[in-house]
Amino acid sequence: MPWSGLRGQRTSLIPHQLNIAHDVGRRHAPRVLLADEVGLGKTIEAGMILHQQLLSGAAERVLIIVPETLQHQWLVEMLRRFNLRFALFDDERYTEAQHDAYNPFETEQLVICSLDFARRNKQRLEHLCDAQWDLLVVDEAHHLVWSEDAPSREYMAIEQLAERVPGVLLLTATPEQLGMESHFARLRLLDPSRFHDFEQFVEEQKNYRPVADAVAMLLAGNKLSNEELNMLGDLIGEQDIEPLLQTANSDRDGAQNARQELVSMLMDRHGTSRVLFRNTRNGVKGFPKRELHTIKLPLPTQYQTAIKSPALWARVKARRTERAICSTRSRFIRNSKGIAAPGGTSTRAWSG
Repeated sequence: MPWSGLRGQRTSLIPHQLNIAHDVGRRHAPRVLLADEVGLGKTIEAGMILHQQLLSGAAERVLIIVPETLQHQWLVEMLRRFNLRFALFDDERYTEAQHDAYNPFETEQLVICSLDFARRNKQRLEHLCDAQWDLLVVDEAHHLVWSEDAPSREYMAIEQLAERVPGVLLLTATPEQLGMESHFARLRLLDPSRFHDFEQFVEEQKNYRPVADAVAMLLAGNKLSNEELNMLGDLIGEQDIEPLLQTANSDRDGAQNARQELVSMLMDRHGTSRVLFRNTRNGVKGFPKRELHTIKLPLPTQYQTAIKSPALWARVKARRTERAICSTRSRFIRNSKGIAAPGGTSTRAWSG
């Protein structure tokens, strides 16, 4: 059964999550970037995928790397929603496991650890890389800073793992927040052969409009002109594509299937193809609008002690005085040069 790997989960059956889990979970060694907006359930999607991979036998050993503050959240979510019992590795657990095996990570099949824990120790990272994982999950992947000249230690640690682990899931809610270079770096982790040149990637990004228009034409189901058929043939670049184009543009049985096949061919040949999955709140209906609810918290004891410190107040007073002097000097300079004041008028302190 195609959906059998998605059974037995304590999750709501939300269509966009099911579609991603169904598509990615069936793949052999999936390598994808899950980039849904905050609140749309990337953790659930990743859990569905790895749950399906485990139940189908496509994966047996899974490593999840997350920021330290999210370790217990992932541990609880995997147990509560998918009945997956992960082992949480920290310095203490790693040291204890060394008594049972040369490679401590081989003592468990399902492991969660923090990114800092993974990259901090060279031998530990070597043990992680040698542990023969089937699937690697990295949450908050936008923290992996990369530039061609100076990649971060965190990025290099994940890169070493991604080179050794067949399946990789990267999770981020902000795929392009840190710029195009950072986005390219994450795609490079997933498919270094496809994403090997940043400048080429930027140029390709500029030329996606014809591809998007071609997909829209095929999905609309309208008859295509000879010019549009020629454009499709050029974009796909396959020999002997003419019969498929003619079938897609006909009223014969199989026309819809031919159009879907052409869409798949375009997706596989251009852009991030089947590597990037992103849903937004505008595109996914039924989610409530996010609202801010402020909650007043008691002031921590250490803060109460600090604000009573005479030394602290002396520093605050000195800084206020310093800012006041700087502000006055700035206004004086603006006025002396006839620069408009915030109210819209222009003044001079003196005339020549």
